[in-house]
Amino acid sequence: MKLNFFFLLVSVFIINAYYSQNKLFKEVSDSIGIDYIYPGNDFQMAGGGLMVIDVNNDGWEDFFQSGGVFDSKLWINDHGKFFDGTKLYGLESLKGYFIQGAFCADYNNDGYQDFVIANYGIGIGQGDKNYPVILKNIKGKKFKLISLEGVVEKGNYSSACWGDVNMDGYSDLYLCNYVSAMGGIMDSVGTEIGYDPICFENKLLINQKGKTFIESSKDYSVNDIGCGLAAGFSDVDNDGDQDLLLLNDFGEWTLKGNVYYRNNFPESSFSDVTLEKGFSKKMYGMGIGKGDYDQDGDLDYYITNIGRNYLYKNDKGYLIDVAQKKDIDLTYVYEKFLGTSWSGLFFDYEFDGDLDLYISKGNVATLVPETSIKDPNVLLINENGSFIDYSKVSGVDDILSHRGSVIFDYDHDGDLDVFSSVVKLTWSAYEGEDQKLKVYQNLSNTNNFIGIKMIGSKGINRDCFSCRALFDHNNKIMLKEVDGGSGQASQSSRILYFGLGASKKLNKLTTIWPNGIKNVYKDLEGGFIYEVRPNGKIKKRQYER
Repeated sequence: MKLNFFFLLVSVFIINAYYSQNKLFKEVSDSIGIDYIYPGNDFQMAGGGLMVIDVNNDGWEDFFQSGGVFDSKLWINDHGKFFDGTKLYGLESLKGYFIQGAFCADYNNDGYQDFVIANYGIGIGQGDKNYPVILKNIKGKKFKLISLEGVVEKGNYSSACWGDVNMDGYSDLYLCNYVSAMGGIMDSVGTEIGYDPICFENKLLINQKGKTFIESSKDYSVNDIGCGLAAGFSDVDNDGDQDLLLLNDFGEWTLKGNVYYRNNFPESSFSDVTLEKGFSKKMYGMGIGKGDYDQDGDLDYYITNIGRNYLYKNDKGYLIDVAQKKDIDLTYVYEKFLGTSWSGLFFDYEFDGDLDLYISKGNVATLVPETSIKDPNVLLINENGSFIDYSKVSGVDDILSHRGSVIFDYDHDGDLDVFSSVVKLTWSAYEGEDQKLKVYQNLSNTNNFIGIKMIGSKGINRDCFSCRALFDHNNKIMLKEVDGGSGQASQSSRILYFGLGASKKLNKLTTIWPNGIKNVYKDLEGGFIYEVRPNGKIKKRQYER
């Protein structure tokens, strides 16, 4: 044991010495055509969500930047360079909406990705723009705005996620509904020391065969009133349906902590199993990261917070926090100030076959006085099951006020890049800093990879939000799941990537479909993205560069 620890220390020293001269990522937003500033004010200390979407099905993933009360932008990917496609795709209609985040799904199964915006609609002078809206993709050429007025009430919607709750082949939508009114808790001398929020009720919208939605949160027992700030559908207990993890805000002052709802399919209901399964924490819940970091065939969850973060190791549906044991709770910055974490995203930085972790960080207006003003982003590299902090040599560790982040291979160079939203603040601590959206280009592309794009058909939603893939390579396994939204008001790529290291082929892939079908593929050639379907058909797609 001591010998292994010694070799670990030596390897970390050698690697850090090398990367002190060679950063892992390079910030390239200017050189690829992206120049976006997200101005901050009292209403815009959260949000700033990013969404990855292939608008025109050209194989080059685009992205959407949520702009709060300012302009949101759709950025179109033209072979690794971007241009502003907001006007071209008819999204100027979103002007005047207070957009916190955006989340895409092909809700009508027509082959084109649509998206929903989570927007604040009450108490901020937004006129008639008080409801969430669906942006329907018209054959990859433009978007049509469809208001959800009449489906849900006005609210302050902070986030959302997609998933096929009733397994009918159409994607359903869960909306986090935030603060209705905010009061304060005073001490004996009249100093405000805590929050007294009144929260809106969250909403579950059941898809009616791609035509409309029916609000069904009470019927499914997920009408939470806890000031929800993030949510994610995920098959926590590996039973083939999608459960729901919900993060609530305001820490010790909130009415209730985080919630784990177990899907009771084929019954049309969820059960609150929070206490039983170990997910009950009162915290400032910010974002959910999903990944099989310990490679045991189920999904684990990294939960971000003000102060202590949580890494929930999944043990047959029971969630056991091991963040402090792994020394990745990130409670403090500069040893004495509380950190503020937003998006915590699992991804394989160097495609060596295990999952690393990126955490976007940034100060937020709060009554927690111990929080740090400067709070650098964090990159944790997985080395044989231990997470090593590579932040100082990563190239992603600036001290700006980051929010939503996403991960995808925008330039098709065979590695995963990080896009991170930044709130521009006028505080003196940030004077002279370039406070705009950051694109961190991955410089590692030496190892091989394989990408899997699961496409539903015949009773399976086209986005495959209930679909999973099990990668089996060199005596290691890793389960991956198509994500319908997580992080902080954000949604990353739907493509499932797996690192092969120096190998040329993947030993074995098992695709797991919601209808119970499993397909097995062996010796798949690396360096490609494969489209797979429930009938077993597989298509190798040239990775265009």
